[in-house]
This record gives sequence, structure tokens and C-alpha cells, in this order.
Amino acid sequence: MILLLSFASSIGLYITKNRAFTSYVMASQGIIIFTYLLFMIFVSSPFLKLDFAPVNGADLNPLLQDPLLAIHPPIIFSGYVFYAVTFCYVIAGLFSGFSQQLFQHLKIWAGISWFTLSFGILLGSIWAYYELGWGGYWFWDPVENVSLMPWIAGTALTHSLVYSRDKLLLSWMVFLAILTFLLSVFGSFIVRSGILNSVHSFAADPSRGIFLLSIFAAFSLISFVLFIKNFAKMESAWPKLGSRNYLVVLNNIVLSGILLVVFIGTLYPILTEVIFSQKLSIGPDYFSQLISPLVLVLIALFTYEQFMSLSINTIFKLGGLLVVSAIFLFIILPANVYLNLIFCFVLLVALVIKAIYDFQQRKALIQPHKVLGHFSVTLMTLAIIFNHNFSERVDIRISPGDAIKVMNADIQFESIDIVAEQNFDSVKANFVVNENFTLTPEKRIYKVGGQITSETAVNSNIIKDYLIVLGDRFEDGSWSAAFSIKYGILIIWLSAGLLLVSMLYGTIRRT
Repeated sequence: MILLLSFASSIGLYITKNRAFTSYVMASQGIIIFTYLLFMIFVSSPFLKLDFAPVNGADLNPLLQDPLLAIHPPIIFSGYVFYAVTFCYVIAGLFSGFSQQLFQHLKIWAGISWFTLSFGILLGSIWAYYELGWGGYWFWDPVENVSLMPWIAGTALTHSLVYSRDKLLLSWMVFLAILTFLLSVFGSFIVRSGILNSVHSFAADPSRGIFLLSIFAAFSLISFVLFIKNFAKMESAWPKLGSRNYLVVLNNIVLSGILLVVFIGTLYPILTEVIFSQKLSIGPDYFSQLISPLVLVLIALFTYEQFMSLSINTIFKLGGLLVVSAIFLFIILPANVYLNLIFCFVLLVALVIKAIYDFQQRKALIQPHKVLGHFSVTLMTLAIIFNHNFSERVDIRISPGDAIKVMNADIQFESIDIVAEQNFDSVKANFVVNENFTLTPEKRIYKVGGQITSETAVNSNIIKDYLIVLGDRFEDGSWSAAFSIKYGILIIWLSAGLLLVSMLYGTIRRT
């Protein structure tokens, strides 16, 4: 983190000519680096030795022995570090003033941070999908949530930087930059403090938690004192009511609501356990039921933004086409719980038609990365809703040589193989599905720690995935297994990839 922060800030400072501004950035950067150096020296030294060295090594958690886990956490923390760069620039701006050059740097680093954190979250979701054995890409685990919170705040920050041209709502931009950095520090506290028992938590030393909490408190106090003290320098006007910039205000309000829902749902169970010694679990329903309407409002806002420049006649024609599309989808789908699916599909069609219209008109103000970004978010939401409503799972009990039909799929259990690997023994089951492809789930018994894990077998196509997780063996030789059909997973990954492309292109074009 220390080396990455130094390198990242040095790039921006190399092209910055304002000496006063440079000195403030270097001072802010130096304080952060010095603080984390103290953390490494006193409570998290990488050079500490074990009192008793294990004969065969300490062994790594089997769930973390995966190639994707070699790059997922470093990329997540790189996103945190890059948001520290934006924080340093904002703090320097509180002292030296906010010039257009400073805003240019902020746009670039906010884009880099947003892209990096998004990429890290995507890799973690893919890993969870195929490695944890439950066929999900997001579990609303507290550690997952603390990576999501700075991402939401960073999304609001990136969008709010559109105000920088006219210096509208300057105090709000500064607040978001500070908040994003503080949420990143809070994320490192949750992961490294040991207050959670999770596959994502990497430490169990209370002294680290106290030190990290102290860092979070100190940075929060200092940054908000500076923010309040220099508030008069950030006086600025509101965007004009009904303008595109005003839609960004509404966008930020909705994102703030989503952030608040995630923050409460993540922190409340932790506080309940720490203060009252009572374990409280907040399930996925809390998040999905509160966040889903806000996401749909967000999509409606940026879809409306795309149509502001059209004439009334064009909007009327397009509206008729979208109504026909909605009626068609309503007819072919069961008419009960899928109105949100229809809503997203209609908006997706609207964005595509608008993009085609702009291309035909050859408008000079077309920004393809924004169209691609909004399209990918709508497509991802559509795929997630589709996955949530249509995916199925069933637990089966089957013996080698038997065949069974479940969820319109024919499953043939062919054989069991025992394979000895270097650091674990594997029990592999061979299932033939629909006489078309073979799924080979396995159970691994690790030799050093004796831990047992299940490896999910997945077969994917653009519409649906087939998954089998091998369970336990019964006395009669039969096995339990979990068979799932998940819809729209590849579309989720594809839309996330398109979103990353739009982020990267938008950042590059600002340089």
C-alpha cells in the first residue's frame, strides 16, 4: 500500500506545476504513509516469527488456495489506495483552492480508483460463484459490503465531478471524496481487525483492530475538521432545476440512499454483537427489498437523461414502441412477480434505440462510454432480476450408476474416482447431464490441516448454468448432491465487463 500510494501520487505531482498545491499533497500523503508505517512496525510486522514452527508449514485456508485469490485482494486494496490519492488532492484543494487543473487530476484518479475497485469486486464475485459451493455471486457478507460501500460513494463522486466545469456543489464533491477514502479505511479495519469470523477476514489480533480503528477515527476527525473549517471556500450554486446536472443531484441522492442501506445492514449486527454480545443476522432479503427499488429509480433517471434532447414527436413515437415491447413481454412471461423485469427490459430497449438514433443523427455530443455504461448497468440489473426469479436448486440423493430427472434435466451418475494430489486427496464424481456434457464436482481433503472442501462443477452457456456440488456419502453407497440451474450468469459477467470498458475509456479520454 505504501509503495503504491507513493508511486501513484508521484505521477500526478510530476505534471503539476503549482508548488503550494504539490506541498500540501505531499504532506497529506506523508501523513498517511507514516501512519501505516507505524501500524506495520508495532502491530502488523511481516517479519515476526512463530514461537513454534509447524513441521509441515502453517497451511493456507483451502478456500484461498485459488489462482483468482492471488489477484482479487490486491486489486481491491489497490482501489482503496487510489482513493487515498483523490483524498490527498482534495485536502490540498482545501488549502490552496480548487483550480481546473485540480479537478482534472481528480477526474482521472477518481476514474482509476473506480475502475480498479470495480474490477476487484468482479473478480471476487466470480471466485465466490465457482469456489464457495452455493452458486451465488454475492452473499451480502459484511466484508463484501465494506468493499461495496466505497464503490457506491466512489460512483457518486465520479458522477458529481461533472459539476467541476461550473464549480457547482463543490462542498458535496469534497465531502464525497473524503467519505470514499474513510470508507476504504473502514474496510481495512473490518478485514484486518478480526472482529468477524469470515473467509474474508485475515487476522484475529485485537491490537490490530484497535490500531486500525484509531487510524479511522483520527483521519475522520482531521478531515472533517478541515472540511468544516474551510467550508466558506466551497460556497457554490445548485444546478438549475430540471437540467442534466440536476439529474446528477438526484442520481447522487439515490446512491446515498443505497449506501445508507448497506451501511446500516452491515454495521448494525456488528455493533449488536460487540455491545450486547448478541449475534444478529441480517439476510439478503433486507438488502434486496430495500435496494432494488432504488436501483430501478436510478436506472429510470439516467434513461430519462438520454431522452432529454429529443423532440416531443420523437419521444411520442418511441414511447409507443416501448409500450408494445412491454405488452409483448408481459404476455410471454407469467404475470405475477415480473413487473420489475419488464421495466428493466423496456428501459434496455429504450437505451439501444436512443443510441441508434444518436448514431444516425451523428450528434457531436455523443459520448459512447456513457451510453455503454448506462446500457451495461441496465443489462446487469435485468440479468440479476432474471437470475433471482428463475434460478432453481434441488438436493438429490443418488448412487453411482443411477439416473434421475429433476428440473427437466436428465442426470446420470456414472462413477466415483479417488485422486491423490500434492497437498490434498480428491473424491471426484462424474455426472452426465442431458447426455450432452459431464460435470465433475469433487470433495477435497487437505493433508496438512485436515480440512474438507467442496469444488463446484459448472457448465455455462449464455442463458443458463448447470451446477452440481457433491455432498456426503451414505452407508448404502449413495451420495447427496445439490443440483442447480442458474440463469443469466454469463450476462452478468458480460455486462460487468462492458461497464469496466466504459469506465476505462471514460478515464483514458480525460487524460
